[in-house]
Amino acid sequence: MSAHAGTGLALGLAVTVAVLSMPPEAAAEEPKTSPAVVPLTNPVGEGKGSFRGGLFRNVLIARGFEIDDSRAGQHNVKAVGITNTFTPDTPAIYVVVEFLQSTFDIFRLVGRFILEDPNGKPIGTVLHVDRAQFENEDMGGYLMMKQPPGGFPIGNYRVEIHYENITDISLLTLARFKVVPATGAAGQKP
Repeated sequence: MSAHAGTGLALGLAVTVAVLSMPPEAAAEEPKTSPAVVPLTNPVGEGKGSFRGGLFRNVLIARGFEIDDSRAGQHNVKAVGITNTFTPDTPAIYVVVEFLQSTFDIFRLVGRFILEDPNGKPIGTVLHVDRAQFENEDMGGYLMMKQPPGGFPIGNYRVEIHYENITDISLLTLARFKVVPATGAAGQKP
C-alpha cells in the first residue's frame, strides 16, 4: 500500500468518526432563517361564492387534535378546541384538515403561517412553514406552529395551504385566525 493510499484511508476514517460522533440533533436541525415579508395571495375563486371543497371536507383552526382509528384501515383526525382566537401564550396552534375521501396517492401539504400587516397592506411576515405527508389510508391530518420565543405576536394570521410545494399555482386554500391580548380571548368561538 502506498503512503498516499494510507493517508487517504486515515483521513476518510477520521471524517467518518467525526460525523458519527456528532449529536443527532445537530445533524437534523434545519438552518434558522429570519422571517420573510411576502405578498398576500388568495386562492383562485376565493370570495366569489365558490365552495372550498375540492380535497377538503373541513379546514379547522384548533388548540389540538386527536386521531380516531375506529374505522378499519383509515386514520381520521379530529380537531379539539376549535377556535379562531388565541392568546400569545398558546402552546401551539393547529390547522386540522379533513379530506372528503382517503387519498389515492402519497402527497404533501405545506402550510405557511403568515402574520398579516397591521396597516392592511397586502403583505405579511412568514413566521413558520410546516409540512405534512399523507398516505393512502389518511382521512386528514394537521399543520402546526409551536409558540415562538416570547409568544405569538398579536395580530391577524393566515395559513396558506399549498399542495406539495410553494409556487404561484399550488395554493389550495386559506385558514385564518387571530392572536389577541390574554384578556380579550375569553369565550370567543368561530
